[in-house]
Amino acid sequence: MNNYYVYHYLREDGTPYYVGKGKADRAYKPHNVPVPPADRIIFVARDLTESQALQLEIENIAFYGRKDNNTGILRNLT
Repeated sequence: MNNYYVYHYLREDGTPYYVGKGKADRAYKPHNVPVPPADRIIFVARDLTESQALQLEIENIAFYGRKDNNTGILRNLT
């Protein structure tokens, strides 16, 4: 089923601080990082299979890099 999506949480300046994949209302639910107001959540792609969403999430994290390993700006841990 193609019911997954990839989303970004944005800082006030518009830069992403978290990349995630989900379905249904996952992007709006509390998890490891603070959830921003709805107007600072963007959906990069929708109607994906779980494997497509996972691959796109991985690619986005690689592109922006992670703060924890000094490669970029995201708060993602994996």
